[in-house]
Amino acid sequence: MKKSVGILCGLAVAIAAVTVGGAWYTGKQIPAELERSIARTNAELKDAAAGTGGTMNVELVSLDRHFFTSDAQYRLKVKDVWMGGQSQPLNFEVAVTDHIEHGPFPWSRVKSLKLLPVMATSNSALVKDPQTAAFFDAAGGQSPLTGQVDLGYAGGIDSDLRVAPMKVTQGNGSSVDFAGMRLQVSGDRDGSAVKIHGTADRLEMKVVGDRPPATVVMEGFKIGGDLTKTDHEMVYVGKLDLFLSQLQATLGPKQDVLLLKGLEQNNLYSLEGKDRLGGHLEYKVSDINYANRAVGSGQMVLNFRSVDIPAMRALSEWYQGKLPQIQQAAVQGQDFPKIEMTDEERAKVQGELQKLLAAKPTAEIEDLSFKTARGTSQFKLAIDFSNPTSFDLPPDQLGQQLVSKLDGKLSMSKMMVGDLATLQALLGGQSDTQAIAQQASQAGEMLGVMATQTGLATVNGDDVVSTLHYADGMVDFNGKKMPVQDFIMMLASIASMPVPQ
Repeated sequence: MKKSVGILCGLAVAIAAVTVGGAWYTGKQIPAELERSIARTNAELKDAAAGTGGTMNVELVSLDRHFFTSDAQYRLKVKDVWMGGQSQPLNFEVAVTDHIEHGPFPWSRVKSLKLLPVMATSNSALVKDPQTAAFFDAAGGQSPLTGQVDLGYAGGIDSDLRVAPMKVTQGNGSSVDFAGMRLQVSGDRDGSAVKIHGTADRLEMKVVGDRPPATVVMEGFKIGGDLTKTDHEMVYVGKLDLFLSQLQATLGPKQDVLLLKGLEQNNLYSLEGKDRLGGHLEYKVSDINYANRAVGSGQMVLNFRSVDIPAMRALSEWYQGKLPQIQQAAVQGQDFPKIEMTDEERAKVQGELQKLLAAKPTAEIEDLSFKTARGTSQFKLAIDFSNPTSFDLPPDQLGQQLVSKLDGKLSMSKMMVGDLATLQALLGGQSDTQAIAQQASQAGEMLGVMATQTGLATVNGDDVVSTLHYADGMVDFNGKKMPVQDFIMMLASIASMPVPQ
């Protein structure tokens, strides 16, 4: 018995020694780790602010170091940042407190039975001030934004960011009711490998004004990703998926309900060689319902390949630099502004475009389809790009040199057109079943007649089909081959035809 007690006492002393020693070591490491983290955050904020016309940065306001804990305060500054739809740039500052528990066994982890040693655990929260008071009120007095970050001795980082439930109701009846969100991100301290998992149960927004009220309810949001950073700053490859279980919108004088179920966005990015990017993007909605009537389902699948990353980033940064001018014009209700360029700027943009096109990128709509109860319509398009000899060529010659190959196919289901005509009749208040069925049949048949008469398509069973192939200056349109100029003239002739009444 005495021996067992001695062993336990020795073990307790050993654990205490490790804890004290680890806390002392962590306390020494905290300043350097904070400096590294803030520098990396500011680099990312600089990239995020590119093209907004302003700046965003984080600074360390204070750091109080103790033996087992440290307390830090940061300040996020946003200056002259233009965002879409804003009538003026954003300018604000917010403060964040951070209670840092030194490792190897931070008490908050021990309480949660997380017993693996870590260097430190950071517990941060937004500070209430005049800028953030409204968010605290909406969250019932608690901090609307909190985060916990575990820093491992090997450099791994596990973060848990939480947005508190918030509710706001205005005097006119407009309201926002948010159930909160949780976002978990794990990776290394340099952000070279990132795993993401996030959920949000419900968001309801109601807008009341001069028009009938509009209510939007989103439920069951999820985000998941597994990304790896490339050698190019802020360019990641891997998968990133988003899912929304249901979106319901109540709109218009009749307060009809539009219901979308099973909304998905699945993104897969890949690195081709060292400097080229490829991607596969999917957008899906599994069920569409309007005014308690089934409409259908749809999806879009996109692919792109061989995109030169340095050229793409350079062009993106140039365009983002013009965004404040474009956004201001949009806010003021003006037309899209003419973008003025100096000779030097024009030469640089054209040079980056040539680099981008020299890689011979491709873009493809693999599947753009819509399905109703009786039929499915589908569109496909694949384009291979090439580098023209000059951007100063006449438009027709420039277009032929920009596109080296094009393949497209449109297949319209007469049954699907009939289903949509039936839906339109029912929503319009018609109740004669026989008349509605006749109108639906006529709508599908009329599509086929118009397509064949104009030469835009052919009829293949229940489908109206149009095909287009281009290569080497020749166009194959629905089996008829012709030079590009003849194809353009044919389209102009069709466009000038009178529309059947």
